[in-house]
Amino acid sequence: MPRPSEVNPHNFKTEEIVYSLNGFSVAWGIWEDGSHRLAMRWDGEGEDKGYPKTFGNPVWFMLPAELSLPMLKMLDAYNPSHCGAPKT
Repeated sequence: MPRPSEVNPHNFKTEEIVYSLNGFSVAWGIWEDGSHRLAMRWDGEGEDKGYPKTFGNPVWFMLPAELSLPMLKMLDAYNPSHCGAPKT
């Protein structure tokens, strides 16, 4: 299973893992169009590379841009010990 910080497809540059607990991760980063976006994924276990993946490689699922900041705020309010504000 790849660590969330090791999931770096060419179209999304991870800047910070803002949530990682029980095999589920959320990352803040830069999407291919230059916009800051929130992405998420199941990390997998053992040799499983989690979900989603493309051609066997782990990737992130992008949230719609308009949901990124509200979701960050919700994560921070829900569990501040596992989440941090993104550094932009």
